[in-house]
Amino acid sequence: MSSEDRTPPAGPPGPPQLLGRDYWLVLSTPVAGTSQADIDACAGDHISWLLGLERDGVLFLSGPLLSGPGTGPGSGVTVLRAADAGQAGAIAAKDPFVLAGLRTFAVHRWRLNEGSIGVRLSLGAATYNWQ
Repeated sequence: MSSEDRTPPAGPPGPPQLLGRDYWLVLSTPVAGTSQADIDACAGDHISWLLGLERDGVLFLSGPLLSGPGTGPGSGVTVLRAADAGQAGAIAAKDPFVLAGLRTFAVHRWRLNEGSIGVRLSLGAATYNWQ
């Protein structure tokens, strides 16, 4: 057998791929007439739902939109790890704000290409610094 016929042994696995990875961005829009009191009444269930997604490794990022065109109580962006748009939409449809009729959503395929995240964790002082 010639050296051209041999496949070289596989090396150790590299670091997980971060750049160029696709996620699903869920853009949430409040339904007309949704008040801050409506959102506040459902916020606990919404946060519990998000923390469950985080625990299960489905939630990448999430938070409210505070200003900009079309924003209001219940506006937000959530980035999910999902197999496809259908799965991401099924997850987003279980949001307690959506189930309560307070907001709608649109799912967008989003590719992570640039950026940085920094966290300094001090075990001795029990502090952290998010950058």
